[in-house]
Amino acid sequence: MSKRKSMFLLVLIVSLVFTTACNSNAKQEAAASGTEKPGEAETTVINMAWGFDLHAGIMLTAASKGEGFKDTGIWLKPIVEKEQYELYKDGKKLAVINTILTKGSSESAVMLGQKQLDCAVNSVTGMMSAKDQGTDVQVLCPIHVDGIGLVFPSGSEIKGWNQVAEYIKKSGNPVKIGYHSPTSAPRVVIETSLRQANLKVTEDPNDNSADVLLVDLKGSKNLLSAFTGNLVDAWVAPSHYPEAAEAEGIGSIALKLNEFPPEGQWYDFPCCVLAARGEVISKHPEVFDALVDLFTNTAKWMGENKEETSALLSEIIGVSEDAVKSASIVFTTRVSDKWLEGVDLYYDLLKQLDKLDGDLKERDFEEVKKEFYNFTFLNN
Repeated sequence: MSKRKSMFLLVLIVSLVFTTACNSNAKQEAAASGTEKPGEAETTVINMAWGFDLHAGIMLTAASKGEGFKDTGIWLKPIVEKEQYELYKDGKKLAVINTILTKGSSESAVMLGQKQLDCAVNSVTGMMSAKDQGTDVQVLCPIHVDGIGLVFPSGSEIKGWNQVAEYIKKSGNPVKIGYHSPTSAPRVVIETSLRQANLKVTEDPNDNSADVLLVDLKGSKNLLSAFTGNLVDAWVAPSHYPEAAEAEGIGSIALKLNEFPPEGQWYDFPCCVLAARGEVISKHPEVFDALVDLFTNTAKWMGENKEETSALLSEIIGVSEDAVKSASIVFTTRVSDKWLEGVDLYYDLLKQLDKLDGDLKERDFEEVKKEFYNFTFLNN
């Protein structure tokens, strides 16, 4: 290489280094002085677990309505529909929300622990599992109550708990009941009800002495097809799956949540929540304050606009409007006494079922809830 070419390359490299350093210093000075131009500041990115079902309906609605909620002061603007959204408050962009589809709360609990997720729209029992695994996860608000059903194949005439229990007792083999996620609320409800009715429950397919064999269907996407090939005799699941099974002629709902035994226990019962990792909440409190307000406003709108909500969620989820309308699910961020009692009960049940074997195994919930609940962003 000639001396002239060598000198040229040397000058070029020095110029690039000098320019980069100057730009970097200028950006740092602008940020420190508050004169940084819009778009230059680093954007907060939040990874949120969600799903395309009614239990994530509050986030699905907020995302779909988007700037239609601008008059409330907080809204989402799509970057990539059903994947990525900008969160705005009073015209200011607070964060980019990446929505990540998970199989259920059990997978979300693991991903929260691995810091692949910052927050989740999942069952409160799943978030207890994350806490048990050593993750500092905090519940910020409920997002709905109720919305669970036990489904038998289409053509079944089984209705009510007495007929369900009779069917199980008369079966010559363990009745196979599927669930979508090991630490989900439906999974906890069905096993608790069965055990309280003195029915023997197992997860061992070789245990023929049991009355019921619980089967992990590994994700809600496998629920509607589970009756094919006799994988299960019935399954328990969150709305919209029971309602969609009936609407599509696949299944028949034998029990809704308030019909599970013991009578009166499962009314207005907690299910899914907005929860996030403590360190992320501490770092970006303004983001979660806005999200809680967004969900509160959205729940109110959904309650006041049921027809439009049904049409909107029907299109997003891909089920009939009748399936959405018939779901016994109530969207709310309100922390009622009944809701608190329900979470207490879930905690006790998870311990009784030996589902908590980590950090929470020996701890009383009165102590745990001080770390688990963070309702500082709620105004209701």
